[in-house]
Amino acid sequence: MATDEEGHCGFLKAPLIQKTVNMMWFANKHDNRVMFHKHIRPFPYLALALILSAIECCIDEWMTSMWTDIPFTTQEYCGTYELHLKCLQAFEDAIKTYNFMPASCTRLYEVGWCVYTSPYISNVN
Repeated sequence: MATDEEGHCGFLKAPLIQKTVNMMWFANKHDNRVMFHKHIRPFPYLALALILSAIECCIDEWMTSMWTDIPFTTQEYCGTYELHLKCLQAFEDAIKTYNFMPASCTRLYEVGWCVYTSPYISNVN
């Protein structure tokens, strides 16, 4: 399980998820890609489910221990996406009293926004 700098662990703390958020939504400081950044704070479950589905596609490509090109298409991964979204929502409902999901999604946004707006960080890769 991935941990953060404070030693907390959880599936949403996996560096791969944050790196994907940074690359897709906060990559280039010199364009207007994040014009509506307030609409993705906290980071939406819909987008998180998409990231988890893309990660699953990458894992599927290596399922046989040899890489096979699997297109990330609606036809192939719509059901996977819907399942991830349903699981995220069920997980939130199960632990709602702890405010875990909203806090974690806000953190995904804030770390990405920090990378995007920092004058000291030039590359998110």
